[in-house]
Amino acid sequence: MLTQRRWRIGGAILLALSGGMAFLGVRIPYLRESPVAFIAYWVVFLAAFVGAIYCAILDFHYIRVQMALAERELFRQMLGDEALRKALRKGRDEREN
Repeated sequence: MLTQRRWRIGGAILLALSGGMAFLGVRIPYLRESPVAFIAYWVVFLAAFVGAIYCAILDFHYIRVQMALAERELFRQMLGDEALRKALRKGRDEREN
């Protein structure tokens, strides 16, 4: 199972790779001479770029799940508090009377 740190590092590496490839892609004369090398180079660039985006989406979803779990735990702690339950019962009883 991948951890958040691993895919963040992987995403950073892929982003740096795709940025470097985009920068160097216009400066390498061999790519202009060979259509096969040109296509292969930009396919690798595209794969690195899509991989970086995938890592960012994965991280976004992980953070959302962690936040939902933390909210659920806080909610459970709050409802588990006896003082809150007593206050809720008292408020309910006052409304009924």
